Amino acid sequence: MKQPSSPLLQHTRTAAMTLAVLACLMAGLAASLWLASFFLYASLRINPLHAGLWGWLDAALAWRNGTMPSVGRKLAGAALLGVLLSFGGPVFGLHALWASSNRRRLYGSARFANEAEIRRAGLL
Repeated sequence: MKQPSSPLLQHTRTAAMTLAVLACLMAGLAASLWLASFFLYASLRINPLHAGLWGWLDAALAWRNGTMPSVGRKLAGAALLGVLLSFGGPVFGLHALWASSNRRRLYGSARFANEAEIRRAGLL
């Protein structure tokens, strides 16, 4: 039987979980920005390894100000790909782990009962 925990412990646990979720979201946002910059630089035929964290934002501001008028679709595609990879990849990975851990083996786990087990169950 579980003992009820103190309210302070519950609040501490909730705060720690909230901070962990916020840290994961911030890491995902940073990964999205970097991946978007990487794919934008690659689509512009610039070395993508030189793409920093702010490359996509700088290009978006330049597009908005009219300095780079022909990169709108490349900006949108790079942003979409960056977000899908940084947030969708871990979600699909966790789903694959969750689905495989709860799955029962379909074949090979069943067998026929022997006569002693049938007698013990009172069927004979």
